[in-house]
Amino acid sequence: MKSIAVSLLFIVVFGRCTTNLTPQTSETDELIIRTGTKFGMCIGTNCVKDFVFNGTSVTLTQKDIQPREQPTSKSCESTISLADWQTLKANANLDTFSKQSTILGCPDCADGGAEYVEIQIGDQKHRVTFPYGETIPGFESLVSGLRSQRESIKDCQ
Repeated sequence: MKSIAVSLLFIVVFGRCTTNLTPQTSETDELIIRTGTKFGMCIGTNCVKDFVFNGTSVTLTQKDIQPREQPTSKSCESTISLADWQTLKANANLDTFSKQSTILGCPDCADGGAEYVEIQIGDQKHRVTFPYGETIPGFESLVSGLRSQRESIKDCQ
């Protein structure tokens, strides 16, 4: 009888240990990063480019901004490596990022273009728009990494 009680005790103790070893989901598992560019005085389908990074999946949408009877828009899917996603994810701190102003400088003034970065985790999101070619203070690595990814995808075929 004593050995049965000890066996049950071990099963209960080890059963609890194994349930604690299961991976916990964190809020960063819901991370979505959006980035893109816009040139206001542009004509064509490359005037606005929006990229959505959701894990290693990337969606690019290209569209024109001039009013037309038949606006043009193209979307395509691509992927990035897990290592690249982990690097972007490591540089995307929503708590710190959300302290940034939503607009930096004068985006797209004199048709200089605008860029944006938006970080979303669950229902919380924050977007910062800034002049094309500039950066977000404190988030230079994120902006640089996103530019590199945008450059590697460039256009929908």
